Amino acid sequence: MNKRVLSLLGMAFLACTVNAQEKQQDSATVEQLETVVLDTKFKLNREKSGKVIYKISEEDLAKVKGQSLAQTINTISGIEVTGAKSNAGTVLGYRVRGGNNFQVVILIDGVQVNDPSNINGEFDLRSLDANTVKSIEIIKGGVSTLYGTGATTGVINITTKKALDKKANTNVIMSAGSNRSVITNKYKLNTATLGANVNGTLNKFTYFLGASTENTKGMSAARPSNNTLVFEDDPFERENANIRLGYHFSDTFNLGTYMNYNHFKNQYDNSFGTPDGFNEANSENIQYGITSTYQYNKGSIVLNSSIAKTDRINKNDSSKRTYASNSIVIDLYNKYKFNKNFWAVIGINFQEQKATQASTTFGSTTLVSDYEKDNTKINLVDPYANFTYFSNFGLTVNAGVRMTNHTNFGSHFVYSINPSYNFTATEKLKAKVFATGSTAFIAPTIYQQYSPDYGFKDLDAQESLNGEAGFELNYNKKHRFSTVVFHREDQNKIDFLNIYDSVSGWWIGGVYYNVDDNVKTQGVELETNVTVHKSLTLNANYTFTQFEEDALSLNVPKHKVNAMLAYNYNQKTNLSFAYQFVDHRFIYGGDTVDAYNLVNFFANHQLTNNLEIFGTLLNIFDEDYTEIQGASTLGRNYRLGLKLNF
Repeated sequence: MNKRVLSLLGMAFLACTVNAQEKQQDSATVEQLETVVLDTKFKLNREKSGKVIYKISEEDLAKVKGQSLAQTINTISGIEVTGAKSNAGTVLGYRVRGGNNFQVVILIDGVQVNDPSNINGEFDLRSLDANTVKSIEIIKGGVSTLYGTGATTGVINITTKKALDKKANTNVIMSAGSNRSVITNKYKLNTATLGANVNGTLNKFTYFLGASTENTKGMSAARPSNNTLVFEDDPFERENANIRLGYHFSDTFNLGTYMNYNHFKNQYDNSFGTPDGFNEANSENIQYGITSTYQYNKGSIVLNSSIAKTDRINKNDSSKRTYASNSIVIDLYNKYKFNKNFWAVIGINFQEQKATQASTTFGSTTLVSDYEKDNTKINLVDPYANFTYFSNFGLTVNAGVRMTNHTNFGSHFVYSINPSYNFTATEKLKAKVFATGSTAFIAPTIYQQYSPDYGFKDLDAQESLNGEAGFELNYNKKHRFSTVVFHREDQNKIDFLNIYDSVSGWWIGGVYYNVDDNVKTQGVELETNVTVHKSLTLNANYTFTQFEEDALSLNVPKHKVNAMLAYNYNQKTNLSFAYQFVDHRFIYGGDTVDAYNLVNFFANHQLTNNLEIFGTLLNIFDEDYTEIQGASTLGRNYRLGLKLNF
């Protein structure tokens, strides 16, 4: 894609914004644009925020039922979720602004979630049911001052559905459809989901009890090198259960507790040797937590906490490996408004992480410990502060500091400063310009240090310097256009070094290491949201990502485009077309995989006050493409479902 094409794309975005009708507006779109939380922990009008924050609202999620959580997040500018369009059990990669999984923080209802036994210590989104999610808020760039180590390229906050304000409410959602790869021609009924919840409010007591399951088969994890070969299916199964209880003691104090159970099992193929192998992975995650808010005259004290345990097993006919981890997260902070111009957040975050791994030796069924929890225990104690100043003439300055105290890597100070200026350009056009500078500290994960196969105990911590600048235009509260330019420098970047045999060229192993030179990543993100008509909206985005060396851009496209045209008919029927272009990508060994285009269709209709039906057609034109080298990819697939509410 050359400069001329990029220019035309930018002009098209602007043309959509200028030429769209002005007389009517979509209330759901306006709501999406007005309020954000992530960048200050205060509920804030979007025009006063110094960031471009993307919020996928409940209305947005309702339009794309039948799409996985990873597939939905993958449509946001600056994000490439690898594995989202492959077999349901494929390991996911969260490449936000070209970063890696350990550079992204995931929150569920404001509580940080992780799995210290994972390679990158990240929480696995495969374990979540998309139908339990109410909204998703995403902030990109360095926000370590508020969200700690790992928040280098972004934060994803997933808000789950809560109890309604009535005594009893029941929801049931079910769907079924095909699950075929691009090289098969049979549209069998191979995937099904079922979920239900009961919730309500009894005076001051709230409750939410939910459960769901998914079963998917019909597709191999690996793609045969010859389309005449047939590989066996690699099925995926998931079960979820969650309980949320709350009590409002008064108008100023509430207390809640929750339990989440997430389990999935999948089969997968070999990475090397004979591709079509029989391997099975099993993951079980349990989280318990307490949340509380106490409000007083000018502020509030908030507690978010979690205790989590994860057990994973990977096995085949000749070997078995087990992983287990425990984590504790406690985030306590005070939000205070001194006056309308000056707000502050003062808090302290505590985390404890530990993990263990055991494996069988060749020819034996006895598990032998590779490393123990007592030897890998990590504590982090982080005091932090964030201050926001609002002038009377449109200037906002958001600044924060954090002192990370790590068991193995000592104390590290990080900061961020984010000035922005919003003004009214014309009677209907509001504009905002902003810039951000921030630093981040990332400690190596337990696996990266202690893995007997690939770990290196003497790894140094990775440090990052982030910068971004941009502007946002909001026309008549109906049309939005934004541009962000970002730049990141990673010092002591933690990467994986593949080792190949000098004679045969075969891969023989690898090790984690620190890259000697600073690694620079930069890019541009364009977004537009246009209300073409009261019932017709267009959302589109474009991302350009550039690395100093192509070898560092594994599976990240240089150019990526997403667009969705949504039509609402008579307030009961929604029809949406989604388009995605993904440029060619570099893979291990210096090779590339080709660019591809995908078109999806979504429809839902409210038959009665209690019954909604929906349908999805993914990859309408059955494009044959590669997402991950050697992996199967989803072809044309359908899904039909219904949602009951009573």
